[in-house]
This record gives sequence, C-alpha cells and structure tokens, in this order.
Amino acid sequence: MSEFARGSLRTFWSSAVLAKRALFAWLNPVMWLMQLFGMSLFQIAFFVYVAMFVNNAEVTIEYVAIGNALQSMAYVSVFAVCNITGEEKNQGTIEGLLVSPANRFSVFVGRAMFQIVNGLATVTIAFLYAALVFNVDFSQANYLGLAVVVLVTTFAMTGFGLMLSSLGLFLRTSMIVANIFLFVGLLVCGVNFPVAYLPAYLRPLSYAIPMTYGTEAARMAVGGAALGELSGPLGAEALVGIAAMLVGYLMFRWFERLARSRGTLDRF
Repeated sequence: MSEFARGSLRTFWSSAVLAKRALFAWLNPVMWLMQLFGMSLFQIAFFVYVAMFVNNAEVTIEYVAIGNALQSMAYVSVFAVCNITGEEKNQGTIEGLLVSPANRFSVFVGRAMFQIVNGLATVTIAFLYAALVFNVDFSQANYLGLAVVVLVTTFAMTGFGLMLSSLGLFLRTSMIVANIFLFVGLLVCGVNFPVAYLPAYLRPLSYAIPMTYGTEAARMAVGGAALGELSGPLGAEALVGIAAMLVGYLMFRWFERLARSRGTLDRF
C-alpha cells in the first residue's frame, strides 16, 4: 500500500472517530436514538395511512412502507455528508481543512461514516417496523439481495451527498439543499407512487437520482427477485452514484476556487 493510501486511510478513520466523539459530547444518546428512529418510523406511518386512504391498487401499504424505509436511510447518507461543510464553516475550521495536505475526500467520508452506519441501522429498524406494525410480507424476500440493495444505495447516495455538499463552499449552507432534496426525493424517486405517474418532463429528474433505482430494486428483492434480476437497477444506481461523486469532486474544486476568490469561506 502506498504512503498516500495509508495516509488517506488514517485520515478516514480518525475523522470517523472524532465525528462520533463530537456528536455525543453535546447530544444525549437517548435523544439521539429518538431522533434517529422516530422521524423515519413516523414518516413510514404517515405515508402508509395516506396510502390506505387513497386506496390505489398500485400504491399498496407494502409499496409505500418499503419506499419510505429506504428513503429514510438515503436521506441520512445525504444529510451526513452535506452537514460537514456547514459545520466546518460554523466552527471556523474550513480554511484550515482546505489548505491542509490531508485528502479532503477521506475527511468528508470519514466524518460522515458514523451517520452512514446510523442510516444502515435505521433502514433495518424501518423494515422490521413495516413487518411488525403494517404486516408487510417479507416471507419471500431475498435477504442477501436486499442487503446488497441497501449497501449500493448507501454508496450511491453518499456520492450524491458529496455533490450536494460541495455547494456548501459557495452557499451559506448546503443543508438547505439537503432538505430540498428530502422533499424532492419523496416526490420524484418512486418512494410513494410509481415514477410513471409523474409528468413526462419530471421523469428525467427521477432517473438522475440514485434512490429511484434503489427503491425499485428493494421492492424486487422483497418480492424474492434473485441477484441476477436485481443487476439492472443496481448497476444503474451504482453508475449514477459514481457519476454524482465525480461531478461532486469537480464541483468541489470549482466552488473552492470561486469561494476563495469571492471571500465566502468564512460566511455561514
């Protein structure tokens, strides 16, 4: 392993450990658990009851519960990365990070890693909640396939979050973008109703977001689809996630130069 790779790995793990310590330095673990799981479980319940009221043959309880379970995890992945630039600017450390020789990608992903693990725990609890409370049938599920879907979606949405996070160098905060994404995702990513229901001009936006493919693959896995059958949506999701990560890197470098020239690094 090269010295660069070893240094990046050390930066990644130290950033992850420090992020965890910083979180619990000010947040009570019980309150953290309530916030982590409470929002996602409430979201599932809300949209499941809406689906019951709508009584659409395609928008079933299972359809909505699985979509919102995965969306809650995807949002945590995006939120974790988007929050980093805002925190660094708020604490006055963004300049030091930008001029340091550390691999900034390792810092950002390391800082987000604890929250990403939280997202994996959230989606697991959300699936259990859907099964126990709303009787979503997992008896035919391909659990290995579902685990692969969750991991690929986590990777892809982290890449998407890195792209959105780069806006934090230019905007006052990238968290506004993350919150907009939450509502856009609920609307266009097939979380609560099929993408085919959208107007034709909105569908390209759906297919530009990795979660659209993740929700499709998750429902297929719960229905018992084999890994080979999941390769289509998972491959598309991974490609979109990689593309978002590359775009995020280029945007980060561009916004970094723009923020330096305009003097916006120390503004929140």
